[in-house]
Amino acid sequence: MAQSLWDAAADLIKVTETHPFLIAMVDGSLSEESFRYYAIQDALFLTDFASCLELLAAKMKIEISDDDATKEASIQRIKDLAVGIEEAEKELHRSFFAHWDIDACNATSMPNTLLYTSYMMRVVSTRPYAEGLAVLLPCFWVYMHIGNCMLKLREELDGKSTERRPAQFDAWIDMYSGEEFETEVKDYIAIVDKAAEGAGEETLSKMKEHFIMCCKLEYMFWTQAQTLMSWPDFQG
Repeated sequence: MAQSLWDAAADLIKVTETHPFLIAMVDGSLSEESFRYYAIQDALFLTDFASCLELLAAKMKIEISDDDATKEASIQRIKDLAVGIEEAEKELHRSFFAHWDIDACNATSMPNTLLYTSYMMRVVSTRPYAEGLAVLLPCFWVYMHIGNCMLKLREELDGKSTERRPAQFDAWIDMYSGEEFETEVKDYIAIVDKAAEGAGEETLSKMKEHFIMCCKLEYMFWTQAQTLMSWPDFQG
């Protein structure tokens, strides 16, 4: 099932592979201002993403039949992934903030951040757990895929580019192209596949809809950082 979601979004994912923000991160031409903006917004996003995982685990406990032998293992894995966000991904961001000597605690979610997290939270909160699994899948799978694409491009460009790539860019690429993250993604995909086995046609259709939407929102999230999007000045 998960592969069919990926195939349905193949064109979107293909375009994302060459997003200017990501290419500039690899070749070293991305401004620090844009990357700082991204890191702050991503930290805010990850906080809500972890909350979605925790809520999803609670819903799975209620909605999955007690005679499903994989129920407890799947729920525990979802909880572990939520913890991993705090201990690994957000720790990476905190290391960036320490390097830059900034405090992002009072940062505000920008438009596309709020759009993405609100959509995820709505689906996880109000729809069947299988749909919740699908709406969170792009953040795992697309990041792993993009991380691997960026790793390949970095290997091709190293020694050729005249730009000096900041260490923070390499740390980001290393995390999302790493084996540990790949294991997390594959585990999550397996849980999605298991959930799809007992889902009806309407739920499967909604899972596809959510996956495609969040692939779009992933692209928009990087565009937001590239353009340094901000809220309009409502003071007039």
